[in-house]
Amino acid sequence: MTRRIPFFLIFFALPVWSANDQTLNATATQIRIQIVNGCLLNSSASNGVNVGTLNFGSIYATNSVTEVSTGVGSGSIQLRCTPGTTAKITLGAGLYGTGVNNRKMRLTTGTSLLTYQLYTSAARTTVWDDVTGVSILLNDNLTKTFPVYGRVPVQATPTHGNYSDQVLVTLSY
Repeated sequence: MTRRIPFFLIFFALPVWSANDQTLNATATQIRIQIVNGCLLNSSASNGVNVGTLNFGSIYATNSVTEVSTGVGSGSIQLRCTPGTTAKITLGAGLYGTGVNNRKMRLTTGTSLLTYQLYTSAARTTVWDDVTGVSILLNDNLTKTFPVYGRVPVQATPTHGNYSDQVLVTLSY
């Protein structure tokens, strides 16, 4: 036997939707952000950032002054801070010198040392040290570039080979 259910019963079994939908307004959702005083050093907010290499190139003797400066991506320090931030960048003495006024590179395969110095400007009159450093008030949110200026002074030519040092860059704000 076939069972038949009248059409109107199926129709009433379907969900009923109101033609007059209601809208409920909740209280406003709070939106917040806190802008903190901070800086990015070479596009990073973390410790251990490598700012590049100051490369004096190849020389055969140190009987004349050798000077070099950094560029973007090759040893320059790039800094971007919250507007209104005063920042200070200092450079350490390095691994082999006895202070910022006596920086030394060491022969990678020995103990020979080569004197060099780092400066804050192309005039090379102010040593970039680990106390005074370079201070700046940043009033915009733009990246500022700080070149490092290096000099190998006249000195007795040490043993041939590759010389290097590593200097700690410290950002305080």
